[in-house]
Amino acid sequence: MKALRARADAFHGIDQIEVSRTVYPDRDFELVDIVSRGADKGSGLSALARILNVAPAQIMAIGDNYADSKMLEVAGYPVVMGNAPEEMRRRWPVTGTNDENGVAQVIERFILS
Repeated sequence: MKALRARADAFHGIDQIEVSRTVYPDRDFELVDIVSRGADKGSGLSALARILNVAPAQIMAIGDNYADSKMLEVAGYPVVMGNAPEEMRRRWPVTGTNDENGVAQVIERFILS
């Protein structure tokens, strides 16, 4: 009975979390994000934008994994890194990879030019 109760306790609150998995096949690397339901980068970015009185159209967000998807949906200028999963690279504009200084590339292209 004790073992059964321990298993039930292990799943208590499971409906209050979200899990996302990103696979980087070129790097033989996988990433798992576990967050409280509703606590994602998109809701955080939206809250910060309201506090700072910044319109989403004025926001650039750069991401490279599925945990960044909601943040990219909020931003007026969403960009994904060249090493992001293929599905993300098909959906949003792409900059260079991490190894190619992709963040610097997109800042130079959209902000400094």
